[in-house]
Parts: sequence; structure tokens; C-alpha cells
Amino acid sequence: MRHYDRESPGLGARFRRTFYAVVDELLVFPEKYPVKQGANIRTRLLRPFPYLIFYTVESDGVYVLSVQYAGRSPAFLKATLQQRRSS
Repeated sequence: MRHYDRESPGLGARFRRTFYAVVDELLVFPEKYPVKQGANIRTRLLRPFPYLIFYTVESDGVYVLSVQYAGRSPAFLKATLQQRRSS
């Protein structure tokens, strides 16, 4: 958010509102997006911002695992995600 506020005043707040709106959507429709990363990990793009939300749907809730810049290499994203799931 700070990065976007430095770029344009108010853009950080827009990023935050977009993030929470997407999380609300995931809570209402948790299985809307297909499993893509194995181990029951789903992704949702945080449009219009270039970030991916990685999340899982478990019997007791929806868990956001990571929010990462979508421009990174797929190998980097996968390695980071595996590291976070194991910790």
C-alpha cells in the first residue's frame, strides 16, 4: 500500500479496498477458482493490480497463504509458496 501511495495519493487505499473485496468474494465463493498449484492451492488475480492471492479452501475456512507480485517467475512463486506452507 505504501508503494502505491508514493506513486499516487489514494492508490494505496484503493489497493487495500480491492484486496478486502477479493477476500470477501473468496469467503462467499471459495471454490470459484480452480486448483492450479497442487496441494489444493488456488489463485486469484487482484485486478487491476498485478498481484496474485494464493489461498486454500479447508473444512474450517479459507486461508490466504500469500500475496505476491504476478510478474515474478512461476518457479520463484512456487518455491516461495512451498516454503510458506511448510512453516
